[in-house]
Amino acid sequence: MIRRLNIDHMTLITLAMFAAMPFMAATPAAAATADCEARFETVRVEAATAEPKAAAKALRTARVAVKICAEGNHVEAARKFDVAQQQLGDKLQVAARN
Repeated sequence: MIRRLNIDHMTLITLAMFAAMPFMAATPAAAATADCEARFETVRVEAATAEPKAAAKALRTARVAVKICAEGNHVEAARKFDVAQQQLGDKLQVAARN
């Protein structure tokens, strides 16, 4: 048998959770958008010192990633940014091998 006190307590907890949900949902989305912008800037800066063909290809891929990120698919955008980094030729991997 459920007492009236338990129902009131559960109702308050549920209302508190629903009140907090917009803040919890907005924070990661804003962080992800900033992350996409930062990754695009990283690709753009690295493209300035890369070969022109590779730089153009990487920038095209990064622009597609930004559009995908704006639509909300951050996982696929991260994959596209990784492809853009590979198209530029990862300098970190080359330095690690030497």
